[in-house]
Parts: sequence; C-alpha cells; structure tokens
Amino acid sequence: MEELPIHVKIADRPYKLYVEPESESIVREAARLIQEEYHKLQKAKIGDAQEALAQIAFSCLITKLRGDRQIQGFRQEVFDKLAQVDKTLSPGSV
Repeated sequence: MEELPIHVKIADRPYKLYVEPESESIVREAARLIQEEYHKLQKAKIGDAQEALAQIAFSCLITKLRGDRQIQGFRQEVFDKLAQVDKTLSPGSV
C-alpha cells in the first residue's frame, strides 16, 4: 500500500511524514496531543522546547510501560483461568 504524505506540527515546527492511509488519523491525533501538551508546558514556563519535548516523551513512555504491564497481567489472568478450565474439563480430572 502506498504511503500518504501528511503535514503535522510538533513543538510548533512543521513536519512532513509519510504514513499508511489507515494510520493517518492516529498520527494526526498523536501530533495534536503532543502539541497541546507542549503548549501547556510552555504556559507553565517549564524549560525550553527541548526540555518540554523530553518531558512529553518521558511521560508517554511511562504511560506505555504501565499499559504494557497491565496487559501482561490481564494475559496471565486469562491463561491461568484457561488452565483451570482445561484442568477441570480434561478426562480423568473428575
């Protein structure tokens, strides 16, 4: 599939990106959220652009890692429950 050229702003700088058409909306949303957070940090006078972007990146990574761990916990719960069901339904377990 051919990639689509799009323009987004990050830290008030324009960037031309090439994305899969089905990814365009999520890429635009991500750029919008970064831009909003960047402006919040600027209004709070928290450092320069580099420091603001570093804080945004750090915050995003923490959120991702928390989500990854939560998903892993859910997966483990599902596998444990399936193992219990399998054990209960296996021949000779009654």
